[in-house]
Amino acid sequence: MLAMAQVEYIKFLREVKGLSINAIANELKVNWRTVKKFTEKENWSEEINARTKTYPVLGNYLDIIEMWLLEDQPKKQKYRHTNLRIFQRLRDECGFAGSVRTVTSYVANRKKELATTSDTYIDLNHPGGEAQVDFGTVDMTNNQQIIEVKYLVMSFPYSNAAFLKILPAENIECFLWGLRELFDLAGGVPKKIWFDNLSAAVAKIVNHQDRKLTVAFQRFKLHYGFQAEFCNPGKGNEKGNVENKVGTTRRNWMVPTPELLSFEKINEEMYQKAQEYLLEIHYEKKRPIEELWLEEKPKMLPLPREKFEVFKLEAATLDNYGKVLFEKEHFHLPKGKRKERVLLKIYWDQVQVLNQNYELIGSFPRPYVMKEREIEWAEGLAVIYHKPKAATYAWIYSVLPAEIKSYLAVEDLNHRKKRIGYLLKWISEGYDIMQINLALEETSIHLHNQEGVMYHALYQVTHPELVMDSLSEEYTPAAVRGYEPDLDVYNQLSNGGGFS
Repeated sequence: MLAMAQVEYIKFLREVKGLSINAIANELKVNWRTVKKFTEKENWSEEINARTKTYPVLGNYLDIIEMWLLEDQPKKQKYRHTNLRIFQRLRDECGFAGSVRTVTSYVANRKKELATTSDTYIDLNHPGGEAQVDFGTVDMTNNQQIIEVKYLVMSFPYSNAAFLKILPAENIECFLWGLRELFDLAGGVPKKIWFDNLSAAVAKIVNHQDRKLTVAFQRFKLHYGFQAEFCNPGKGNEKGNVENKVGTTRRNWMVPTPELLSFEKINEEMYQKAQEYLLEIHYEKKRPIEELWLEEKPKMLPLPREKFEVFKLEAATLDNYGKVLFEKEHFHLPKGKRKERVLLKIYWDQVQVLNQNYELIGSFPRPYVMKEREIEWAEGLAVIYHKPKAATYAWIYSVLPAEIKSYLAVEDLNHRKKRIGYLLKWISEGYDIMQINLALEETSIHLHNQEGVMYHALYQVTHPELVMDSLSEEYTPAAVRGYEPDLDVYNQLSNGGGFS
């Protein structure tokens, strides 16, 4: 092969100097066919020629190997041919006379090629039995406050089915417990699950690609047997199905703002929403999601016989009062001893306290500090003031305290509008919603329309009478403590009598 400088010189001699092909060949001592090739060539774009590898020893056996490898693909790893086993079968069943290295080297490379092809196909076509998981954030009401909670969504791209769990936080205990419960709702374990690089699963990203998983997530993954895939940093769109599902479930399953009475109750409601969603039609396949879901479920892994117990352990020491400090709060343990060393078994919703013999000596609910804000009562009531007929269907009505709900549930619409106006007036004057509710509670319903009576009730609520505790003194002798004098004796003295 001539260097580019030589090729350029041939072109120069031919096109500029006008030498013949033979003259150039004689001068440069090269074959005339080579000179002719380069002088007549018109397309000088770089050529990329695929390398063709031949297998003279394996040639007659390639189709057999391919068939065995393709048959292995749907099977679990432990049921597939090893590279050595393929060599043994070729030798024993097919009369192969080549070396073991020839076979195992080829099979190893071919398995990698098939794995790459398989992964590409799965990512683009969603064959079923695979899921995507992500967290979302939603507002709920609790005790006349709006609080921010998390929810974990698991969606299935093949059928578009989805399940979710409402949770108080994104910590590792909430994450793994929620994932475990989602498996139960789905009735199986997805073979492969795509995640963001959430800290509950990924302890560290090395070289922008390799991930060091948390120990708890590794144990969980081994227990359930699924394959975890993680999006590239900042590329959450790589799991677009669940990204979309996080938004659609919030808009359609949690509007109007739901009330969080308990996590158990709200999650029962979300499961019912998931079942109703299965009756909808797939946006692209134009078939019922439930029908596609029934096709997909058999492709998942079975649930293990035992649930994974989700908790973490932390050592702690009780203080002088038998209290334990956990997440900046002190909790009293009646069975705890001063300065006792204990072990905290921390679940997503509670903390168990064990002594050095691993005996339970107490427990307490796990404290969560959630973002909360006041409900804009005046804003919501102003809306229903102009629509009193629809007031009882409004979201603001659903979250009002019970006594105020009853106060507004009058049939006469003019009367109802007037009462809404009172509420707006009292709020503008600085009374909070619970003070108004208590004032209504302590006032006869027959007096609710008398504005003066209501103002008096509000004053009493905001200015409660000061009740003094009884004085406890220890100086009076016990023999005379509580003695009641006979006042008739003093009456006799005042009437001129005397002591005898």
